[in-house]
Amino acid sequence: MRNNISSIAIALFTIFSIAISSGCGGKDYSLAPVSGTVTYEGKPVEKLRISFSPVPIGENLAVGPFSKGVTDSEGKFTLKTRYDEEGAVVGTHKISFQYTDISETAMSELAVALMDAQDVGDKEEFKKTKKKIAEMEKKLKGRPVLGACDKSFDIPAGGLEDLQMDLGDLIKKEK
Repeated sequence: MRNNISSIAIALFTIFSIAISSGCGGKDYSLAPVSGTVTYEGKPVEKLRISFSPVPIGENLAVGPFSKGVTDSEGKFTLKTRYDEEGAVVGTHKISFQYTDISETAMSELAVALMDAQDVGDKEEFKKTKKKIAEMEKKLKGRPVLGACDKSFDIPAGGLEDLQMDLGDLIKKEK
């Protein structure tokens, strides 16, 4: 039995070694540096996560990892892949935005909590939830409402080192 386990371990190690040396699982994409600034109505947008997701090419759905960056107080960001590599995959990307300090569902979750507290008559929970809603509204004041972005960006082999993005031009307006 012991010889069988050793034989299996050696066989698995050999297969794994061959797979690695033949390029199986290797990086099959090129990266380029991407950095820039996000504004809204001429003002920098901070605490905004921007994600670049490579668009599939034909049948190839695995064109490379997504990249993301977070804007600072000046609206500046630099992209890194999900594997912490500098840059983004060369090619066409869809982009999306999310605030880092507010979840996308936070306000609707608070609204449900408020209704639940009201339905059961929990005055203390109702007051706490109203206070949380007021704090959330204060955080959101003056910030653009995020929505879907229908524009795509092409990342050339040389990268994009000073990409200027205005959310007013990128976010779909709800009708």
